[in-house]
Amino acid sequence: MSPARRSAPPPSKARVVVVINRKGGVGKSTIAVNLAAVQGQNFTPTGPIDPDADAPVVACGIDPQGSMEDWADRVPEELLPFDYMSTKGKPGMLAELKADPSVARIVVDSPGFMDTDPEAELATDPLGHGAAADALRDMLEVADLAVVPITPEFMSWSPSEYTIERVLKPRGIPYIAVVNLWDPRDGETDRARVEAWIDERGYPRAREPIRKYKIHAHAAEGGLVVTQYKESGTALRAREDFYKLALAIEQAL
Repeated sequence: MSPARRSAPPPSKARVVVVINRKGGVGKSTIAVNLAAVQGQNFTPTGPIDPDADAPVVACGIDPQGSMEDWADRVPEELLPFDYMSTKGKPGMLAELKADPSVARIVVDSPGFMDTDPEAELATDPLGHGAAADALRDMLEVADLAVVPITPEFMSWSPSEYTIERVLKPRGIPYIAVVNLWDPRDGETDRARVEAWIDERGYPRAREPIRKYKIHAHAAEGGLVVTQYKESGTALRAREDFYKLALAIEQAL
């Protein structure tokens, strides 16, 4: 069965940004959490803040590992600039959330997906069967934009291409690739190689990469999001990366 192109959705204020790549370990959860944090700041209303009011930005997780939820659970509630929930095993919840007039942005963290047949006919939906596949389809049905993290490591390139060519394009989902986990200490060569690979295929790409910093690796354990990092040069650059990504996403929506 071929993946169905989606019918035009009814008008909605909310926009759904999904972070997706067939390959695990490319930094999807880190991007989802920190993007939600930056957008949560950007969409904070002016004037007095009602602590009991719903946040205009919601992060959702369909990953059975629950990485995004585990991270957000560690952040003190009064400091978290977004709401979050798990939607795995709850078909239709994302569509209901998108219809909520109090919600402006929804960021969805998704798992790497292995239940696929890379040799399947191009007209065939490659997502397979089961709860994880159904959750991915449910997510894709409401997606307004997909963010595809691609690392400088060669082994992430083919799964990224598969994600774009077999999952996103057939469904007509707009997408933007972002170079993730680029270590500035390795020099510009690795960054240039992956950017050239993306550009050769004509994939839309965020102009700036997300740099690899140890501060990101320890943030979940410490109950921090990028907007709360202790002031330092590294923290400033880390925040800058996600503000630039958020701007690129808003321009693409």
